[in-house]
Amino acid sequence: MKFSKLFKTKQPVLVAFIFSLAMGFAQVSLASEPFIKKIRIKGNTLIDPQSLRQHFDLGNGLKMDPFLMDLAASELRSVYRYHGHPDIDSHALLKSHNNTLTLKVDEQREYRHGAARAELAVYNLDWNFNMKTTEEQKDEAIRKLVKGYKKIRLNEEIVTSYQVKKQRTRIEGIEAEKKKAMREKIAPAINAFKERNLALEKEQAQKMIAMRARVKASSEKKDMEELKPKIMEYGEVTPFERSAF
Repeated sequence: MKFSKLFKTKQPVLVAFIFSLAMGFAQVSLASEPFIKKIRIKGNTLIDPQSLRQHFDLGNGLKMDPFLMDLAASELRSVYRYHGHPDIDSHALLKSHNNTLTLKVDEQREYRHGAARAELAVYNLDWNFNMKTTEEQKDEAIRKLVKGYKKIRLNEEIVTSYQVKKQRTRIEGIEAEKKKAMREKIAPAINAFKERNLALEKEQAQKMIAMRARVKASSEKKDMEELKPKIMEYGEVTPFERSAF
């Protein structure tokens, strides 16, 4: 028999269940793990709180680790499914200072497209119009409403997906137009910048050619001066003049 079906028994069966799984998976508690005496359910409006307290009674308590925290949250979701409310979220929040593990429940989807909404609608209708419907008739009406809510939810998801896709296409189109306008605005500045760079490069190249020409001319002039014979002067008479005597 599934553990969730033990819900209506008046015994704190969760402790034995957790310990058996913990032993099966060889989960060894560390000395640093907090000791939890109580599990508190927060956010529940669909199930009798007293029944949940009995279901999650820890007896003398136990050491809690992340594996057992996930196990407790999963068990709470199973209890909701057993009671006809499968579309809920739950997660565990550990508060070691008061030896309490809090299981937080989000029932929003059940009140939007699940049995919770259907039950409210059927019982309000029966109350407001004094229809005196039987429990079987109410259950049948709830099943039909839930089936209709699922179709509505599917339609909403399709419409939302279409709208998101359309919005994404629209945003991409706007971004493309912005980029195009930016390119058109920046293009002249980029071209002017390139032209200035080309002009500067051309001017630099001309300067380099002119400088090389000056260096070459200066070098040739120096070589010519070195090849030209030098006349040595000794006083007022040069050596050439002395040889003439």
